[in-house]
Parts: sequence; C-alpha cells; structure tokens
Amino acid sequence: MVTLITIAHIIASFALVLIILLQAGKGASLSGLFGGGGGEAVFGGGGGDIFLKKVTTVLVVIFMLTSLTLAIISARSHIRTIVKEEPVTETSEKPESKESVPKTPPTPPPPPEKK
Repeated sequence: MVTLITIAHIIASFALVLIILLQAGKGASLSGLFGGGGGEAVFGGGGGDIFLKKVTTVLVVIFMLTSLTLAIISARSHIRTIVKEEPVTETSEKPESKESVPKTPPTPPPPPEKK
C-alpha cells in the first residue's frame, strides 16, 4: 500500500513539474510551442490554457493527498533500526573491584592551630 502511494506521489510530482513548465506566462499561449498559430487548433481557440490549468489543479490535489497520506503513515509506523537490541539482564551478584569504595566519607583534617 505504501509503495503504491509512493509511486503515485513520484509520478504526480514529475507530471506536475512538466505541466507547469508547459504553461506559458501571461500574454503567451501554448501555440508558441508548436511553431505559431497552427498550434491553436490542437485545443481549440484558447482551450489549451484552460486544459493545462485543470490538469495542474488535479495533479496538485493528487500530490497533496499523497503527501498527507505518506506523512500520516510515517508518523504511525514504529521506529525501525538495523541495530539489534539485546535485553539487559540483571544479575544478583555484582562483581567487586579490588578498590572498594568507602562507605563513609573521610573526615577532613583539623584546621591548623594559630600561634
């Protein structure tokens, strides 16, 4: 399921980039790409701009939905790691070191006497 959504997300993103690059700025039209006025016959009079805007809107909606879905799935999934964690076992016997820690702190030496 996640793989299918990821593939749809990638396809939508590439298609969105291509469709946006096909759109012309203000004052220009799609007919300039086809070498002049003959290109307007492909989509009819001015229909190319409306068609590209609708396709862009659909691709944006698909892109946003797949982004949101992938974010939700990612947040709900467990954290996975390649490091295998071994449970810590507590032993009743603690190894004693050669240098034992004193149980009571040492008393400080008395202050020097004044003469």
